[in-house]
Amino acid sequence: MIKAQGILNRPLRVYCGIVFLTALLLGMPVVWAQYPLQYPSSSQVGKDGTAILVEDYATPPLSSALGEHTYPPPIDYRGQLGRVVSMRSEPANAPLASTRFFVADMNGNLYILDKATRKFTPYITFAEIFPRYSTDRLTTGVAAIAFDPDYAKNGKFYTVHTEDPSKPGSVQPTNAHMPGLNLDGYTTTPIVKPPVGDVQNESILVEWTDTNIGNSTFEGTAREILRVGFNAVIHPMGDILFNPLAKPRGADYGNLYISMGDGGSGETPGPTQVIPQSLNALQGKVLRITPDIALRPNDKLSENGRYRIPSTGPDPNPFVSVAEARGEIFAYGLRNPHRMDWDTVTNTLIVNDIGLHSWEEVDILTKGGNYGYSQREGNEVLIVAGGGKTGTQSNSPVPFPESDLLTGAGLDKPVAPIYPAAAYSHEEGDAIGSGFVYRGKKMPPMVGKYIFTDLTTGRLFYTDLAEMIATHGERGKQAAIHEIQIMYKSPYDASEKAPVKRRMYDIVADAYAHKDGVVDPVTHQGVLPGAANDTGGWRGKTFTPGKLDPYSVPYGGGRADVRLSMGGDGEIYIMSKSDGMIRILAAVMTPSQLPPGK
Repeated sequence: MIKAQGILNRPLRVYCGIVFLTALLLGMPVVWAQYPLQYPSSSQVGKDGTAILVEDYATPPLSSALGEHTYPPPIDYRGQLGRVVSMRSEPANAPLASTRFFVADMNGNLYILDKATRKFTPYITFAEIFPRYSTDRLTTGVAAIAFDPDYAKNGKFYTVHTEDPSKPGSVQPTNAHMPGLNLDGYTTTPIVKPPVGDVQNESILVEWTDTNIGNSTFEGTAREILRVGFNAVIHPMGDILFNPLAKPRGADYGNLYISMGDGGSGETPGPTQVIPQSLNALQGKVLRITPDIALRPNDKLSENGRYRIPSTGPDPNPFVSVAEARGEIFAYGLRNPHRMDWDTVTNTLIVNDIGLHSWEEVDILTKGGNYGYSQREGNEVLIVAGGGKTGTQSNSPVPFPESDLLTGAGLDKPVAPIYPAAAYSHEEGDAIGSGFVYRGKKMPPMVGKYIFTDLTTGRLFYTDLAEMIATHGERGKQAAIHEIQIMYKSPYDASEKAPVKRRMYDIVADAYAHKDGVVDPVTHQGVLPGAANDTGGWRGKTFTPGKLDPYSVPYGGGRADVRLSMGGDGEIYIMSKSDGMIRILAAVMTPSQLPPGK
């Protein structure tokens, strides 16, 4: 289990038990929700009337995927207009932390966003530095940024981006368009390939050192830390973060947590299917490494010599002594754990894992934990060879095994999987987005609530963190999920004098249209680019209408592609790729502020 740093110095589960007991004594609403052990036939998300005001915050520059073009490509108004996926604040002691954000657009740019002017300044243009930089799929591009805990002094931060190994050109980066980048001594690292199958996509972790963090330009060096290959262009390396509670000289200080998708391996029947469960593979895991090789010199050095693996002291990685295992692995059995959040009040590390065809998961991460994929999804058995259905969805239902144990390569005995702290089915949406435990000031009633999205529909949900902690990863005991009603005043409708109830999907569609976005210039079918099972859209030359939403209102095709970020101020910002917008969760609306009947 994770060792707490700076909070009671006790194991995470012990501390969470204290939180739960305290909650009970204070009369807080902590319950175990009994979730179905079979796939539901109707909505399981509660609707308690919670309403949040969403306001426009910033408009990033229009951007498009590279395709066959050189950078910058012409704007494709039939595609997504700005693929912003991550927005991070510098550590609070950095000189400009209170005045700016760093914003990653997967189409190629890491921007600095000035909070006062809402102006975007290109900081690092990945597409001009890395010749094989890839943006042509939903999951490719620059995906994440994390600041070193000592960034205010050393200027170090880390990014994740993807490259296409089939592209022509050198794998070495170039500074032809960025003279402030010193590439002397930059060398690539060997690809860590999956144990079986071909490599179609590569994710690269890079350490950057800016010699002047007081301006809006980059001057400094870069160092490649890790390069990982994946069987397909889906589910690459996702998020990165440091333990925000770890103190200098503490066991977890300077350790970087890395979420690793499975590259589609787990949903492919055959030899790749076991990769998420295999401890000899990095794919389908959460890793923990130490980029600063001088920090704890007694720890094991990585094969490529660029980082260390926590292997000594009071908190080593869980599998460093397992002969067949990769020592970098912190937790395993995941499909696409693309976003993480570390709540500092309860010392809880939360991971969002996008499911296959049935369940979307919010997982509380435990050191050494097995989260079940590709043999479990939600509370059910997953039958990959049967089209990716769960046991209760199969034509001939597959019973849940009497002994709920899974075997990993190199382990002495099978282990019980850890089940989600919260989950929703594909009756509600298609893919879980990012989420954060709210600790800001704009929405007092939401403090301690975990707020998250569904990517394609744009639906906004919350669950209670204390309830999630209380589940202890037990099957059938998930925290209740509630829908958040969105209130929004359209900038395009002068008749709206006050915020009205809107779907996030429709907010994105309106902005997309007003930015001249059009899905099909001939038929004008569909209102957003892309496609998903719930919302419909273009699949090749065929338009599918998708499902009705839980209120029996049809979607219009395409993907809202909505994610969340949390600023250093504790407030939550909502980003949408299709219309290229950033908005903010501005306030909880009281009943007196809502229109009649809402």
